[in-house]
Amino acid sequence: MSTTGIFAVATPTSVDDKERVGEARAVRVPRQRRWWLLVLSFALILASVGATFGLVSAAWDREPILQLVRDVPWGQRIRDTDVTTVELPTDARKFGVADVDRGLVVGQTAAVPLQAGQLVALSDVTAQLVPARGQRVIGIRLLPGRYPARGLAPSDPVEVVGLSSSGVTETVPGEAVFQARVVAMSPPDTEGAVVVDLLIDTSAADAAHAAAAGGALVTLLGPAR
Repeated sequence: MSTTGIFAVATPTSVDDKERVGEARAVRVPRQRRWWLLVLSFALILASVGATFGLVSAAWDREPILQLVRDVPWGQRIRDTDVTTVELPTDARKFGVADVDRGLVVGQTAAVPLQAGQLVALSDVTAQLVPARGQRVIGIRLLPGRYPARGLAPSDPVEVVGLSSSGVTETVPGEAVFQARVVAMSPPDTEGAVVVDLLIDTSAADAAHAAAAGGALVTLLGPAR
């Protein structure tokens, strides 16, 4: 590299010097910012926040659902005092009736035996009264040994065999036998006898009246219908 005078300007005198000067004078190309990556990252953050907010909102979004406070036997009407409300997630509507639809439950008849603490579903109630048209409810007193030891529960299907005053089957068994459905059973009296309310078809009224007057033997047919 050579210089001339006090204020001489250095000039490259060799190939290496020229290469270094060329590199120094080379224009630096600015790096391109990838804006699409920033936009994509921001969109993913928003989506994640939205999904989290939706899950939290669903978990905390609750409404009052109807719940029984006492047992309601099959065939009995559900009163307003029989139900209360419990705050549950809105998905609980799959299993119970919301309080806003209370009118669909209160005043209806229990289609199955209902227990305190359970949610009330529309399938648990019916508009059909007990007894319905063409049916009757009759009470028959049963002495110990003439009904199952387990007792009889509402909705149990039973077969009733009428007995004579001497305690034996009537002369014509076919006419003294009929099927019924238990509505209610009283506690045992001092003799251990109970009174069972039975739901019968009107066609079995004569046999039922005879059984109520002369006594009967009741057998359980199977699981409740």
